[in-house]
Amino acid sequence: MKRITITVVLTITIVNLFAQTDSSEVLQVADTNIIVGECDRSDLQTGEFGNHFFEEYRSYQADGELSESIKNKIFSCSITIVLATWCHDSQLQVPRFIKILDNIDYNTNYLKIICVDKEKKAGDIDISMLDIEKVPTFIFYKEDKEVGRIIETPSETLEIDTFNILEE
Repeated sequence: MKRITITVVLTITIVNLFAQTDSSEVLQVADTNIIVGECDRSDLQTGEFGNHFFEEYRSYQADGELSESIKNKIFSCSITIVLATWCHDSQLQVPRFIKILDNIDYNTNYLKIICVDKEKKAGDIDISMLDIEKVPTFIFYKEDKEVGRIIETPSETLEIDTFNILEE
């Protein structure tokens, strides 16, 4: 009996340690579920957005040479992505950007993902200081200071725009 009790307590402890700690919630808006709040990549890989995520992630051919150039500069950066799971541009650009990060082995501990509703609100998280007008917005920081953004769609490509931001 003592072993069973210890096993149950250990199992509950381990499950709680690895439980998702994000603050996201799923809301239903016009027959569509959207994610609102801070989330992680696994949240983006579920539901309707997950279908878009996997399709874009698989089909996107990242520029390998430019990705290598980015790799040498991006490791000193933290990145915040503000997106909307209901937004077509987010459905295209976010999976592509994450594929680029995967290709260069970017440490996602320095990546923050925030989902917003149609009013650009992130649930209980105040993002007013980020001045989000369009989504997705990719914000790059060096030493906690913003160094650039990609807003909605890249001017050229995600790789070129990222490279140009990191060059400055």
